Amino acid sequence: MSTRMAALAAYRNGLRATRVAFSQDTRVLLAARTQMRDGMVHPPNPELSPEQQISHLNDVAEFLRRNIVQGKKTEGDKYALNIHKDTELGDNETVKQAKATLAAKGGGCCGGGEKLYD
Repeated sequence: MSTRMAALAAYRNGLRATRVAFSQDTRVLLAARTQMRDGMVHPPNPELSPEQQISHLNDVAEFLRRNIVQGKKTEGDKYALNIHKDTELGDNETVKQAKATLAAKGGGCCGGGEKLYD
């Protein structure tokens, strides 16, 4: 596949990812698409080769699909989350492991939080 075709495919992939991530928020959807279009015209990191830029755009699209979940306040202190089929759902085991690691080192982020998880 030529570089031009790969770039167009990556751009379409990015546009689809913004639709998945921001489908219920038109303002953010349009802003994300504008940012993506500007990035195609004026690459944010021109030192990268075209192949690396294409790879970066595909990585951004994957991140948007898997890790961005928007919430909307419904009533009181409750929020409805836009969790879709591509959302990456983890388990709490990795969180528990991180807590154990931080506690073993005597604190939390930046060395603070003695007896953080007692």
